[in-house]
Amino acid sequence: MGRPEKPIEIVDEVAAFAAELRTLKAAQGSLTYRDLAARTHYSRTTLAEATAGKKPPSLPVVLAIVRACGGDPGLWQARWEKMRQRAANTPILLSALPEQEVADGSEPEAAGCGADATTAIARKIAWHERRLNLGQVELRYSARQGAAWARFEGYGSLDHLAGQRQVVIEVAVVRESDDRRTAVREAYCFDYHWCDILLSQGRLRAAAWILVDDRVVAESSTPWFALG
Repeated sequence: MGRPEKPIEIVDEVAAFAAELRTLKAAQGSLTYRDLAARTHYSRTTLAEATAGKKPPSLPVVLAIVRACGGDPGLWQARWEKMRQRAANTPILLSALPEQEVADGSEPEAAGCGADATTAIARKIAWHERRLNLGQVELRYSARQGAAWARFEGYGSLDHLAGQRQVVIEVAVVRESDDRRTAVREAYCFDYHWCDILLSQGRLRAAAWILVDDRVVAESSTPWFALG
């Protein structure tokens, strides 16, 4: 699934914010993304994307980087909120998919949930037989639309594996109050995988399974998390 393009105003705002994050990291001397990943418990891919300036980083990731680099979390949260506010005032870029109402089972972008989405909580997924981290599952949340969904991000180790073996990803979000579930299963596409939304009423959790040659080799889920 591809990522939509952003209006140039958003790109400029995000790029400036990312440049400041890179400056903060650089002030730590020889701190690598591997070191930063160990300190923050986010993947090197997630951290690199947050400082690349190509898309707005989530607040939890920003604050994790700031704390790891000795910055002021309160100051950086204010900067992040200012960046997001400016981005919110730019023209809305609509999804290429047919518009859908915000309801259980709608696609996040088509329902307009992607613009303000943040990662509420995430958990790594490891192939325990090999002690190898393959990716992470995230509980994504749109506060404006009151909706949540699960998203899977593969690491470089999974990209390498998928170049040699058949890899399939299943990702799902579950709502505790009524045990409602939405899920998607598809061949690994070397990009994000996500499922359809559930309205964020009460507690939800995200889960993902990694299948290699039709066998589940890794699975994980976030804890139940209260949204909305």
